Amino acid sequence: MIPAFNHSHVLPPFEGDRLSSARSSPYPVTASALVQRMAGSRERCAILAGLFRYRAALRALGFTRGFQWLDGSFVEDVEAREDRPPNDIDVVTFAHPPDGMLKEQVQQLLDDHPDLFDHDRCKAGFHCDTSIVNLTTSPEWLVTQTRYWYGLFSHRRGDALWKGMLQLPLESDDETATALLDARLNPGSEDAGAT
Repeated sequence: MIPAFNHSHVLPPFEGDRLSSARSSPYPVTASALVQRMAGSRERCAILAGLFRYRAALRALGFTRGFQWLDGSFVEDVEAREDRPPNDIDVVTFAHPPDGMLKEQVQQLLDDHPDLFDHDRCKAGFHCDTSIVNLTTSPEWLVTQTRYWYGLFSHRRGDALWKGMLQLPLESDDETATALLDARLNPGSEDAGAT
């Protein structure tokens, strides 16, 4: 469940007593829950459609094991705070490489698909500000990368306010979420009654 935005228009970094077993960020979410909670405008729907296309393309290449941290103004109430829609969604993918691929083959795969692994192209094509972290790297490097992304994503740009983020598995209910999204974008269609 995605918590409510707090008085600062962000997801809280944790819920409950932080000294006990508080529920904390990154909050686990499904693709359909993401649509149900965050697809409140046409701009947000377009960003989510891009995210789901991006995720489908990653899975088609074999990146099926792992998760994504979702952040940025998309997971804030930027409409209330700044009177504007979000421009994109920040996504860090923590993934295992496709099964059976050697390191050199994975690098060639990345080089062969700049639309998915080049930051600027991905942002233009999918409305996603992306990075990827290989979950099979050395533990020391993985800790360094996780520390970096958690530190960056857990604080709002500009004022460094502590905030929460979301965690979406690479394998989720994207088909259901896409149908929900289509129904929101096309309320007169046959699928609209399913929501």
